[in-house]
Amino acid sequence: MRCLLKILAIFILSLPLGVQAKEIKYNHENITISEIKEKVDFKVFSPEKIPNDWTLEIKTYPSDEKDNITQFKLHYMDHNDENLMVGILEKKERPTDVIKRAPETERIDINGNIGYFHEWYGNGELDKKGRKITGGILTWIQEGTYLEMNSLDIDKEQILEIARSMK
Repeated sequence: MRCLLKILAIFILSLPLGVQAKEIKYNHENITISEIKEKVDFKVFSPEKIPNDWTLEIKTYPSDEKDNITQFKLHYMDHNDENLMVGILEKKERPTDVIKRAPETERIDINGNIGYFHEWYGNGELDKKGRKITGGILTWIQEGTYLEMNSLDIDKEQILEIARSMK
């Protein structure tokens, strides 16, 4: 749940999401998207529309495996490399992958694929630290890849903009 603690970041809605990043800024010395593409047996997607000052850290699973990666998560961090702004899990679609839907879940088109968005409970309210809860979780399958995107710090429209830029 350490990841969830990082997600509880400073609320930043003023970052422009409509600007295509010129280059990916990796933080730390972690694996790159190009390297991931060589080590997985499914199509890898990355967003084209993210703020230019966000950095990227990639977590692979299983974490002790270097060549047989079964899934990974893109962690887009704020400009200070302290707060997780959005996380994107990717793995090969399997018959057991069921996109769970609660009654409040909204069906949404993501690049011609059926996606499901569920906002966090308490959305719009303040958390224990006085920050406004926003965002939610979006799941969809695109070209045989299961994708799951979540954020506590950007709103639904920003999440959808990033998701629809996944190429």
